[in-house]
Amino acid sequence: MRIARRADDGIRTGPAIPGAVMHLLLPIVATLAALLLPVLGWQIAVIVAAVIGMLFPQTFAGWLAIACLAVGLLLVEPEPWQSMLAVLAVHLLHVLSCVLPAVPWRGPVVLAALRPTLRRFVVVQLVAQPMTFAALWLHALDTTAVPAAALVGAAALAVFAIFLVRRILGRSRGV
Repeated sequence: MRIARRADDGIRTGPAIPGAVMHLLLPIVATLAALLLPVLGWQIAVIVAAVIGMLFPQTFAGWLAIACLAVGLLLVEPEPWQSMLAVLAVHLLHVLSCVLPAVPWRGPVVLAALRPTLRRFVVVQLVAQPMTFAALWLHALDTTAVPAAALVGAAALAVFAIFLVRRILGRSRGV
Protein backbone atom coordinates (compact mmCIF):
# COMPACT_ATOMS: atom_id res chain seq x y z
CA MET A 1 0.00 0.00 0.00
CA ARG A 2 1.39 3.34 -0.98
CA ILE A 3 0.48 6.53 0.82
CA ALA A 4 0.35 9.63 -1.32
CA ARG A 5 2.15 12.65 0.06
CA ARG A 6 0.16 15.85 0.02
CA ALA A 7 1.54 19.36 -0.13
CA ASP A 8 0.28 20.19 3.38
CA ASP A 9 2.05 17.27 5.14
CA GLY A 10 5.04 19.36 6.28
CA ILE A 11 5.73 21.05 9.59
CA ARG A 12 6.35 24.74 9.50
CA THR A 13 8.57 26.30 12.12
CA GLY A 14 10.00 29.72 12.60
CA PRO A 15 13.56 30.69 11.82
CA ALA A 16 16.13 28.17 13.02
CA ILE A 17 19.87 27.69 13.24
CA PRO A 18 21.73 24.42 12.77
CA GLY A 19 22.47 22.51 15.97
CA ALA A 20 26.14 22.37 15.02
CA VAL A 21 26.33 26.17 15.31
CA MET A 22 25.13 25.95 18.90
CA HIS A 23 27.76 23.32 19.64
CA LEU A 24 30.52 25.39 18.04
CA LEU A 25 29.63 28.40 20.18
CA LEU A 26 31.05 26.73 23.30
CA PRO A 27 34.69 26.55 22.15
CA ILE A 28 34.41 29.91 20.36
CA VAL A 29 33.25 31.68 23.53
CA ALA A 30 35.83 29.76 25.59
CA THR A 31 38.62 30.78 23.20
CA LEU A 32 37.63 34.43 23.42
CA ALA A 33 37.39 34.18 27.21
CA ALA A 34 40.80 32.49 27.35
CA LEU A 35 42.31 35.65 25.88
CA LEU A 36 41.65 37.25 29.28
CA LEU A 37 44.11 34.85 30.92
CA PRO A 38 47.80 35.68 31.29
CA VAL A 39 49.12 32.10 31.33
CA LEU A 40 49.22 29.99 28.17
CA GLY A 41 48.68 26.74 30.08
CA TRP A 42 45.38 27.92 31.49
CA GLN A 43 44.32 29.25 28.10
CA ILE A 44 44.93 25.81 26.58
CA ALA A 45 43.10 24.11 29.46
CA VAL A 46 40.02 26.33 28.95
CA ILE A 47 39.93 25.65 25.20
CA VAL A 48 40.54 21.89 25.50
CA ALA A 49 37.82 21.55 28.15
CA ALA A 50 35.41 23.51 25.94
CA VAL A 51 36.17 21.34 22.91
CA ILE A 52 35.52 18.21 25.00
CA GLY A 53 32.30 19.85 26.23
CA MET A 54 31.30 20.52 22.64
CA LEU A 55 32.00 16.98 21.45
CA PHE A 56 30.61 15.24 24.55
CA PRO A 57 28.14 17.62 26.26
CA GLN A 58 27.06 14.96 28.74
CA THR A 59 30.57 15.04 30.31
CA PHE A 60 29.99 18.55 31.70
CA ALA A 61 33.44 19.59 30.46
CA GLY A 62 32.01 23.03 29.73
CA TRP A 63 31.95 23.65 33.47
CA LEU A 64 35.55 22.48 33.67
CA ALA A 65 36.34 25.25 31.18
CA ILE A 66 34.63 27.70 33.54
CA ALA A 67 36.70 26.44 36.47
CA CYS A 68 39.93 26.75 34.47
CA LEU A 69 38.95 30.28 33.48
CA ALA A 70 38.29 31.21 37.11
CA VAL A 71 41.59 29.75 38.33
CA GLY A 72 43.45 31.46 35.53
CA LEU A 73 41.92 34.81 36.46
CA LEU A 74 43.00 34.36 40.07
CA LEU A 75 46.65 34.45 39.02
CA VAL A 76 46.52 38.20 38.37
CA GLU A 77 44.37 41.09 39.47
CA PRO A 78 42.31 41.79 36.36
CA GLU A 79 41.24 45.21 35.19
CA PRO A 80 37.55 46.08 35.73
CA TRP A 81 36.71 45.52 32.05
CA GLN A 82 38.37 42.09 32.21
CA SER A 83 36.33 41.17 35.28
CA MET A 84 33.11 42.25 33.64
CA LEU A 85 33.94 40.33 30.45
CA ALA A 86 34.80 37.30 32.57
CA VAL A 87 31.39 37.47 34.28
CA LEU A 88 29.73 37.62 30.87
CA ALA A 89 31.84 34.77 29.47
CA VAL A 90 31.36 32.50 32.49
CA HIS A 91 27.61 32.98 32.35
CA LEU A 92 27.50 32.35 28.60
CA LEU A 93 29.64 29.21 28.98
CA HIS A 94 27.30 28.03 31.73
CA VAL A 95 24.18 28.62 29.62
CA LEU A 96 25.70 26.84 26.62
CA SER A 97 26.84 23.92 28.79
CA CYS A 98 23.30 23.57 30.12
CA VAL A 99 21.64 23.73 26.70
CA LEU A 100 24.01 21.60 24.62
CA PRO A 101 23.02 18.16 25.97
CA ALA A 102 19.54 18.76 24.57
CA VAL A 103 20.66 20.16 21.20
CA PRO A 104 21.08 17.67 18.34
CA TRP A 105 24.14 18.08 16.14
CA ARG A 106 22.30 17.70 12.85
CA GLY A 107 18.89 19.09 13.66
CA PRO A 108 17.75 22.69 13.56
CA VAL A 109 17.15 24.72 16.71
CA VAL A 110 14.15 27.00 16.39
CA LEU A 111 15.07 30.47 17.60
CA ALA A 112 11.74 30.84 19.40
CA ALA A 113 12.75 27.91 21.62
CA LEU A 114 15.86 29.82 22.68
CA ARG A 115 13.97 33.00 23.53
CA PRO A 116 13.33 32.15 27.24
CA THR A 117 16.98 31.20 27.69
CA LEU A 118 18.11 34.43 26.05
CA ARG A 119 15.70 36.43 28.19
CA ARG A 120 17.07 34.83 31.39
CA PHE A 121 20.63 35.45 30.19
CA VAL A 122 19.94 39.15 29.62
CA VAL A 123 18.16 39.56 32.97
CA VAL A 124 21.01 37.91 34.86
CA GLN A 125 23.56 40.07 33.05
CA LEU A 126 21.54 43.21 33.82
CA VAL A 127 21.98 42.35 37.50
CA ALA A 128 25.46 40.79 37.41
CA GLN A 129 27.28 43.49 35.48
CA PRO A 130 26.33 46.40 37.78
CA MET A 131 27.02 44.20 40.81
CA THR A 132 30.46 43.36 39.43
CA PHE A 133 31.17 47.02 38.81
CA ALA A 134 29.93 47.96 42.29
CA ALA A 135 32.07 45.29 43.94
CA LEU A 136 35.15 46.44 42.05
CA TRP A 137 34.41 50.07 42.85
CA LEU A 138 33.89 49.36 46.57
CA HIS A 139 37.08 47.32 46.66
CA ALA A 140 39.00 50.20 45.10
CA LEU A 141 37.64 52.72 47.64
CA ASP A 142 38.62 51.01 50.87
CA THR A 143 38.15 47.72 52.64
CA THR A 144 35.59 48.99 55.19
CA ALA A 145 32.88 49.27 52.53
CA VAL A 146 33.08 45.58 51.63
CA PRO A 147 31.53 44.25 54.88
CA ALA A 148 28.69 46.77 54.56
CA ALA A 149 28.13 45.67 50.96
CA ALA A 150 28.09 42.05 52.11
CA LEU A 151 25.34 42.85 54.62
CA VAL A 152 23.30 44.67 52.00
CA GLY A 153 23.78 41.76 49.60
CA ALA A 154 22.74 39.24 52.26
CA ALA A 155 19.60 41.26 53.01
CA ALA A 156 18.74 41.45 49.31
CA LEU A 157 19.28 37.70 48.98
CA ALA A 158 16.99 37.03 51.95
CA VAL A 159 14.24 39.21 50.44
CA PHE A 160 14.64 37.45 47.09
CA ALA A 161 14.50 34.02 48.77
CA ILE A 162 11.31 34.92 50.63
CA PHE A 163 9.75 36.20 47.40
CA LEU A 164 10.78 33.06 45.54
CA VAL A 165 9.49 30.68 48.22
CA ARG A 166 6.15 32.50 48.38
CA ARG A 167 5.84 32.31 44.61
CA ILE A 168 6.64 28.58 44.55
CA LEU A 169 4.17 27.88 47.35
CA GLY A 170 1.52 29.90 45.51
CA ARG A 171 2.02 27.80 42.38
CA SER A 172 1.84 24.52 44.27
CA ARG A 173 -1.44 25.55 45.88
CA GLY A 174 -2.84 26.67 42.53
CA VAL A 175 -3.24 30.29 43.60
